[in-house]
Amino acid sequence: MSARQTEALLLDRDLRLRLGSRELAAPRQGQALVRVEWAGVCGSDLHVLRTGDWVDYWPATLGHEFVGVVRSCPGGEFAAGARVVADSRVPCRDCPGCASAPNRCERQAWVGEAFPGGFAGHCVLDVRNLLACPETVEPAVAVLAEPLAVAQHAINRAAVDPARILLLGYGPLGALTHRAAADRWPDVPIEVVEPMPERRELAAASGARAVEPGQAGRADLVIDAAGYPRSLTEAMSLCVNGGTVVVVALGHEPVPVHPGELAERSLSLVGVNGFDRELPVAVERIAADPDRYRPVITEALLLDEAVARLPELGERPSVGKVVIAPWHG
Repeated sequence: MSARQTEALLLDRDLRLRLGSRELAAPRQGQALVRVEWAGVCGSDLHVLRTGDWVDYWPATLGHEFVGVVRSCPGGEFAAGARVVADSRVPCRDCPGCASAPNRCERQAWVGEAFPGGFAGHCVLDVRNLLACPETVEPAVAVLAEPLAVAQHAINRAAVDPARILLLGYGPLGALTHRAAADRWPDVPIEVVEPMPERRELAAASGARAVEPGQAGRADLVIDAAGYPRSLTEAMSLCVNGGTVVVVALGHEPVPVHPGELAERSLSLVGVNGFDRELPVAVERIAADPDRYRPVITEALLLDEAVARLPELGERPSVGKVVIAPWHG
C-alpha cells in the first residue's frame, strides 16, 4: 500500500460495507494528516449503514468519534506527534445559524458523512475539526470525548433545577448523559429506564436506580437518550406538569405530539443537536478521571472485524460503546 493510500471501511452506495483502501490527498494549509488510534461507533453511524442518509460522497468512510496522532500539518497549527480528538461538526459558517453557534448551522454536516472520517488508518481533516488532547490521556478512553460533549450539551440545554431525573435508555449516550447529569446535580436522584438487563446492571454499578420499562416513576426532568419508536411520547407521559423533556437521541420514527398537552401541562420540550463549547470540557473531564468513563466501552474491534459486526449492531446492540482500532498491535 503506497503512502497515499490508507486502509478503511468503505460503505458503497448499495449499502454494502467492505474493507478496502482509499486515496489520501496530501494535507493543505489549514489541514492535518491524522493517524487514527481509536474510533467510536455512534448510533448515527448505524443509521447511515442501514439507510445511506446524510452521505455526500461514495464510497463513504464513516466515523466522527475518534482520537489520533498528527502525522503532518503544513500550517504548523499542530506539531507532528500531537494527539488530537475530532470535532465532528462541519458547519457552513455562512448562515444565520452559524452566526449564533456552529451546531445551529442550517446546513449542518458531520465528519464521515461530508468527507471521509475515522473508520480508517488515516484521515485528512481541517485543523478546525481537531482539538488537542493531553498526552497523559489514554487514547482508548479519549475516544469518548465527542459523545461526552454531546451528553454535556444535553445537560446544559436543560435550564432547570430538577428534584428528580429520569433517563430513558442506557446505551453509550445514555451512560455518558448519566455521568454529565451527576456532575451537574450530584445530589439529585437519577432513575434509568432500560430494557436490556446488562445495561441496567451497568447503570446500577454507576450509581443510578435502574428499572425495566413500565416501572418508572415520574420526574421533573426526563431525558430521552433511547430514540426508540414512541420514546418521546413515553418521555412526555413520565414528565410531571411543569417539567422538561430533553431529546438527545436521534429517533427516526414520527410520533404524535399533541400541542394541547404541551400547553395544558406546561411542558418544556428541548432538542439537542451535537454540542457547542463542550468538547474541551469533555477532554478535561476524561483526563481528570478516566476510570469513571472506561466502563462505558464494552467492545473493541479491528477494522476487518468491524465489517461483519457493525451491521449486526442494529439488531443486536452492544451493552456499551463499541470502538474500533484501525491498527494491529
